[in-house]
Amino acid sequence: MIQPVRNALLFALSATGACIATCADAQNFPVKPVRAVVGFAAGSSTDVAMRLISPRLGELWGQQVIVDNRAGAGGNIAAEFTAKAPPDGYTFLFANGGIAIAQSYYTSLQYNALKDLAPVALVTSMPHIVCSNLSFPARSIRELVTLAKARPGEIMFSSAGIGNSDHMAGELLGYMTGSKFTHVPNKGGPQALQQVISGEVVFYFAGLPVCLPFVKSGRVRGLAVTTAKRSPAAPDIPTMQEAGVAGYQHSLWNAVFAPAGTPPALVAKISEDIGRVTRLPDVQERFATFGIEAVAGTPAQFDQFFRAEVEKWAKVVKATGIHGE
Repeated sequence: MIQPVRNALLFALSATGACIATCADAQNFPVKPVRAVVGFAAGSSTDVAMRLISPRLGELWGQQVIVDNRAGAGGNIAAEFTAKAPPDGYTFLFANGGIAIAQSYYTSLQYNALKDLAPVALVTSMPHIVCSNLSFPARSIRELVTLAKARPGEIMFSSAGIGNSDHMAGELLGYMTGSKFTHVPNKGGPQALQQVISGEVVFYFAGLPVCLPFVKSGRVRGLAVTTAKRSPAAPDIPTMQEAGVAGYQHSLWNAVFAPAGTPPALVAKISEDIGRVTRLPDVQERFATFGIEAVAGTPAQFDQFFRAEVEKWAKVVKATGIHGE
């Protein structure tokens, strides 16, 4: 009987020691620069949101937070890179809602976000804004849909990548209105917006930070925002529901994921520190300028939200029949 008791005691002591070491590591984190991986080009809405908080997060931590743009494949290149990174907190993914869509949209992903990534924090939320080329005759969503029905497949819209949040926002419009649009993907929001400005495509479901300055300067037309309420940053632009698409509601959210296996104490610290930064008055003020809303919550709350988003978009992908490899 002595040996089993001794072994159990040693195991308990070992586990306690590991817990103490992990908690100590979390308290001391970080001791070197931290990499924030963004799956979209510099200047995209997700990139803008990360760069608004990275300097203040670096000040809080006393270490540089390096924004690492790894654009392509609708954000999946960055997600796969992060999933394979060491689970030590020094590499995290700053993703948008496209990561929830990807789980059902793509048939050959090299990672599984539900298994290979650990939810850390839901950070921001903002509307997409439907911006259109000035020379296109449609001046409202209703007129756009009417023209699309008369010319199925001829009207093109751009996005920041296949299967991404803005791509699916356009597909959702077509699905809900019985319209057929042609999708033109890019590696980032600025490129997608430039196609609208140049007239290569008709419209783009842009993140508000990317498009709003161009709407205000008169270079593109703002037709609608996708959230249930109008944005305080663009109060004159109607919601999709007000514009005639009953029941349409979709937001562009951004969140932090760590590699699976990252110690819970470290995940909790990163989540808490990001929350502290987003509550700072100057960060809140800059968010408001871009129409971004800070979202608070715990890793557990974000995990529940993310799983619900994956399930929601799986139903949309199945209903529309669209998918990518």
